[in-house]
Amino acid sequence: MAKTLSFEKRLERVREITALLEGGELPLEQGVKLFQEGVRLSRECSAELEQARVIVENAGQEPGPEAGGDA
Repeated sequence: MAKTLSFEKRLERVREITALLEGGELPLEQGVKLFQEGVRLSRECSAELEQARVIVENAGQEPGPEAGGDA
């Protein structure tokens, strides 16, 4: 899967992979490949969530129009 997928598409793929692995009917080699893909996608999603968290935190710390002048 390409990293150009949206966050939502990557998360959905992780869910698909999880369901396949939990089914227990995959050959070992295919299971390992899916596991590796799932780990990679999960890390990408975690990194994107962390970036979003930082943006939200920073947005809450920026001074608003009322904080810039003398009252």
